[in-house]
Amino acid sequence: MEKTKIQINNRMKNILVLLILTVSIYLVFRYILPLGVPFIIAGVVSVLYYPFLRKIGKKTGLWSGKGKKWFLVFAVVILYLLLFLLAGLFGGYLLGQGQSILLNFPFYQAKIVYLIKNCCCEVDELLHVTDGVSFSYMASMMDNVKLDSLSEMLPKVTSYSVQVAEKAFQVLFCLIITIIATFFMIQDYDGIRGKMLESEPGRGVCRVIGKCKDTLKAYVKAQGLIMLLDGILCTGAFLLIKQPYALVLGPLVAVVDALPILGAGLILIPAMIIFLLMKNFFGAVIMLLAYLGCLLIRQLTEPRMISGKVGMKPLYTIISMYAGFKLFGVCGFLLGPVGMLIGKEIYGVYQKNGFQQ
Repeated sequence: MEKTKIQINNRMKNILVLLILTVSIYLVFRYILPLGVPFIIAGVVSVLYYPFLRKIGKKTGLWSGKGKKWFLVFAVVILYLLLFLLAGLFGGYLLGQGQSILLNFPFYQAKIVYLIKNCCCEVDELLHVTDGVSFSYMASMMDNVKLDSLSEMLPKVTSYSVQVAEKAFQVLFCLIITIIATFFMIQDYDGIRGKMLESEPGRGVCRVIGKCKDTLKAYVKAQGLIMLLDGILCTGAFLLIKQPYALVLGPLVAVVDALPILGAGLILIPAMIIFLLMKNFFGAVIMLLAYLGCLLIRQLTEPRMISGKVGMKPLYTIISMYAGFKLFGVCGFLLGPVGMLIGKEIYGVYQKNGFQQ
């Protein structure tokens, strides 16, 4: 009888801990995270970057005296310069592709109209109505939508331009704060960690940070490999059907496939349907094979790299992403799984280290 009461008490205590942990993570993500985004980014960069810098500094003899300070300054500047360079190159590439799409817009518009006209002809034949009736109705609807869009768009351009300027200033300010915070965190990394290790709660935080770091590294590594394989496969598929924007669409499918709620089918299945409507059966087969290939890559790679190292089942990932989306919007797709990983690690530390006493 006493054992039963003890078990019930332990279960109730564990449930209460889980509820408190869930509410705490939600409150932190909702109210504290937006205030400390630059410092959180700087902390993540410091935790991941500092061990590498320490190894390089000790090998080169720069890990002592004033040489260490200048070495850290140089390392932080080089890191962010490389990140900005990559972002600039990627942004320039996207702008170039966007310009190409705008220049070729009349061609794509004609292809879309041709596709709609063929579909309307099939509908006219199916409903036994006069040829061209369905297309005339669709054309009038498209003209109305175009006029309504232009009338609504012009008043919003001015207000949106002001908002974009404000957001650009906020982003620039956050970047400057992030760079400065990264330097100071890396410079005082050993001191901050030493002070945290002096107390039991601090040691618990260090253990949680260490486990979350290892878990997230394994998760990112697994998703990175899957995205790389998916990107190569889909880019090859789009090149095979002579799609001029294959180098954009291939990586885009890989990024979308990293979101379990969406998946590669969000792009490849509609593309396959469009090719079927255009009676391009070769393109439809290629899109189908690319979709099946993405499914096969994820099913073969994900269980080995994620389930074993991360210990987070795909179902839990989907649930956390859906909950994150409902609570935080688009950013919740990332915050949901991260919050679940953090909660899982904190609860594991609580069970193993006797915080319940």
